[in-house]
Amino acid sequence: MSHPMRALLLSGVMAALGGCSDTAPTAADAGNAPVITPKVIGQGGKPTRSPVPPGEPLEIPAGLICSFTVVASEALRSKLVVKTFPPKANGDIVQATNGRAFQRFTNVSTGKSITVNITGPGRFTIHADGSATLDAHGRWSFFFVDVTNAGTKAFINSGRIVIDFAPDGFATVVSQTGHEEDLCALLS
Repeated sequence: MSHPMRALLLSGVMAALGGCSDTAPTAADAGNAPVITPKVIGQGGKPTRSPVPPGEPLEIPAGLICSFTVVASEALRSKLVVKTFPPKANGDIVQATNGRAFQRFTNVSTGKSITVNITGPGRFTIHADGSATLDAHGRWSFFFVDVTNAGTKAFINSGRIVIDFAPDGFATVVSQTGHEEDLCALLS
């Protein structure tokens, strides 16, 4: 289960967590690794709540994840909110999401599309050393590019998945329960 991979894109709530900031990054930018940028903490050390705007569609070229070009992360509806907590004594910053999000994924070659509820919820912990941990529950979509012959993956996870991110962007699936659906097979 524990295979290091370069994270190309973590769709769904993960994209929401990384995209809700107005401060400088805390995690190193290593190619396509997620750059996590926590929201400024409110006065008095209270958590902040921010709506998450829908992301822009992303076109993933044929052969990178699937044998065909995929348009991913096309938000249909997004009512996600991210809550960013004040830094802990060890420097960790926790971001939690809740709300609802639906996204469309399309096989550009055939025009076949699926709409997926990728609501989550999830908890993203940004560690002071630039590493991070995602603890995702519910339904999420993920895209990984293989760098260790562990297998390129595009999937929807229904259940729980915990992923550790090293400061250089390498992702390791620590644990995974529930049901995994191959996104490329769903779009074929």
